Parts: sequence; C-alpha cells; structure tokens
Amino acid sequence: MRLTACSISRTAMATVRHPAFSAHVMAVFEQACDLVTPNGDVIALVTPPIGDGPLNIVLEAESPKLAAASPGMPAWLAGDTLHVGDLDVDLREASLWEPCPAWSAVRARLETVVARLPELQATALRLAPVGSLLTEDSAASYAIVSEAKNLELAWERDTTRLREAAVRLAGLGIGLTPAGDDFLAGLMLWAWLAHPVPGPFCQTVAEAAAPRTTTLSAAFLRAAARGECDAAWHRLFAALSADGAAQLAPPVSQVVAHGATSGADMLAGFLWLAVT
Repeated sequence: MRLTACSISRTAMATVRHPAFSAHVMAVFEQACDLVTPNGDVIALVTPPIGDGPLNIVLEAESPKLAAASPGMPAWLAGDTLHVGDLDVDLREASLWEPCPAWSAVRARLETVVARLPELQATALRLAPVGSLLTEDSAASYAIVSEAKNLELAWERDTTRLREAAVRLAGLGIGLTPAGDDFLAGLMLWAWLAHPVPGPFCQTVAEAAAPRTTTLSAAFLRAAARGECDAAWHRLFAALSADGAAQLAPPVSQVVAHGATSGADMLAGFLWLAVT
C-alpha cells in the first residue's frame, strides 16, 4: 500500500536520511503512526489535521491505511521511500518544514510579546480544557506548581536546582506525554524567547528529564530543547510578535487542541515564568 508525504520536518528528514537509520512501529493511532529508532528518536507519520511538527511526516491525505501498521513492524528507507511493514511512504514530493521558529526575529520583539502576555493568559484560561494545568481543578497542578517554583529560582544561575526540579517534574502525570513533561516543554519555549542563553538552559532540562519519562515524551522534550515546536506554536509566536493587535484566539485554540490536555499544559509551562 502506497502513501504520499506532502511535508517532512527538517529533524525527521535528518533521522530517516541517516546512513544507519532503522526503526520499528511504536504505536498506531487513528491519525498517526509513531516510529522509534534504537536510540529513541521518534518519527510520526500523521494526517493533515495534525499537520507539521518537529517529529512529523505529514501525509498527503487522510488515509485508513495507517491502520495497516502495527506495533513492532520494521521501518527502513530505500531511496526516497520509507517502508513501514507493507506501507510505502513516498517522500519525493515532500516539502521540507523548519521546526524552529525564527527565534532571532521573535526575540527581537520580546517587548511586544511581553506586552501581550496578559491577553494571552486570559485567552488561554478561556479556551483551556478542564483538567489541564491552566485550570484550577487539575489534580496534578498543585504538585507541578510546587516544583515549578524551583525552576523560577534556577532561571539564570542555579544549574543544580534546575536539574533537580526537572527530574522531579519528569513523567509527572499520566498519558504518553505526562503533564510535567508538557509543562517543561512549554517552559523551554519561553526560554528560547527570553533566556539570555537558552541552549544550555534547555539542554540541562532535557538531559535531566528525558531519561525519566516515556519514549514519545522524551522525544518532544529533546525537540523543545532544540527550540522546535509544532505549527500551531509557530502561528502563536507570529501573532504575539506582530505589529498591531493580531488575533490570539485562533492560534491559542490550535495550541490547546493538541491532545486531551497536552497543548494546554505546554502553554501553562510557557506562561509560568512569563507572567510571574
């Protein structure tokens, strides 16, 4: 069965094009098929409604053929075709998608972004799903907020405290990407926007947290540490940094629509230091 990819992230392309690339199917969902390499790199074959993300290969059209994959099936690249069991994914027409926002340009507009943070927070609270870290009735929120205070103290100088807080937040919560990990990923995006040296800060967080959570969540943490995020976040950063009052509700609604609460939990992490 043959499928056609319409876009592939720069990171996913580097993974599949590596000379030693091999992988197997880790999990199959209605709109995604996750592959994992022996060293824990994750590639996601996704349908258009999910769209571009740091780990994603976006298929040209929604297809029930993803259901033909099953966990454990091998995956390998031959020429321009990614083979996943009996599925053949043609990469020849896939456009290359950059998972990092234009951080230099967004950082240059930091004052503009900061001025819109109250509006962002209000919009996020209005659109947040029940049970997320943005809402008061989240069972996990109290433990996460307690640990997050250490992240605030470690923002610029205390690497030891930063590492310890990341360890305690890693894997906290339930699901393929637990709330604590989503919170850390959002925090790292704020660091890429506002921290004096975001690379080392984020690397410390990811190195501490990734070994202590799920394979998929670890891959997202490492992506955030590199400054990578999905297309909804790209649109949010564009709106926050634009001249004039670009509407925030559309990109915020797209961010919080990710997973049951993952997008909202990530936005909570982004806002934690931004508004405290």
